[in-house]
Amino acid sequence: MALTIGLTGLAQSGKTTLFNSLTNMANASETGKGRPMAHVQVPDARLWALSEIFKPKKTTPATVDFLDMPSGGTSSLTPQAVAEIRTATVLVEVVRCFEHPYLEGVSPVADMENFETELMLADLKVVEGKLERAKKMDAHERSLIESLAAPLSDGDYNAIPTFNEEDRKLLSGLGLLCLKPCLVVANIPEHELTGESASFHQVQEYAQSRNMPAIAVCADIEAQLAELSDEDRTVFMEDLNIEKSGLEQLISMCYKRLGLQTFFTAGDDECRAWTTAIGAKAPEAAGEIHSDLQRGFIRAEVIGYDTFMTCKSLNVAKDKGLLRVEGKEYVVQDGDILNIRFNV
Repeated sequence: MALTIGLTGLAQSGKTTLFNSLTNMANASETGKGRPMAHVQVPDARLWALSEIFKPKKTTPATVDFLDMPSGGTSSLTPQAVAEIRTATVLVEVVRCFEHPYLEGVSPVADMENFETELMLADLKVVEGKLERAKKMDAHERSLIESLAAPLSDGDYNAIPTFNEEDRKLLSGLGLLCLKPCLVVANIPEHELTGESASFHQVQEYAQSRNMPAIAVCADIEAQLAELSDEDRTVFMEDLNIEKSGLEQLISMCYKRLGLQTFFTAGDDECRAWTTAIGAKAPEAAGEIHSDLQRGFIRAEVIGYDTFMTCKSLNVAKDKGLLRVEGKEYVVQDGDILNIRFNV
């Protein structure tokens, strides 16, 4: 399942510093539109625990793409910049919560309001253009688009309608930013990591009013962590009382926001983590591995990760009756280890 996390926000928010530190730029490459992109492994200790047991030839984590997207500012985003932002699966708005030598004070809520306004104005242009050009539009589609015009024009984010899945698919071709899943990262100074952050509290309240989750990260600290070895990084995080890196927090929050989960395949050749939707049935999960597995799905041998770790062997699990055989209606759970049986 392809997942693109787009980091955006106002200029000078620390967005690019955060992008560089989260991805360490080790696997970054230029996109066709000239934006930095990094293909990043999803941290998951369970996969490496399975790898220790199976000793496979290859261990393959799930991956996500991070994009350093255009910044907003005092002038509206250009059409090209908006088009780039629309390519992301989920938008992550980075908000400045630290003092900047060239900027006045710290005003996270005002910054979030300004950036939100820019995105809504960009969507309004799309909506008005669609209504003006499409004279023979389907009546239902027209009513959906018209229902967006007033709240976008008024700049009232909370008045944007909630659409069902079918209607969202109908509107997906417009690439409206107001309908994309959004998250907020408060870029706080180092001294606020271990204590109460008034600016992060403001960000949280504003994000909650928009039904968006928010986390606090210090981009400068993340940049330092990125330069350390695994061992030194662990010690540094313990000294700062940081339980999870910004990368782990952000990916976990994106998975939760998008309703995603992880399952595994494990054996002598490869241990691999896969991403599928929460609520996906076994054939859908099999399709994440290969379309042939979904098309020819017969059954799946299933064991939960925690259950497997009590015996640490598929053969032992089978002897104990812990390895189940499930059919097409089985709903995959986070951490499941699957062995798909199929025939095409």
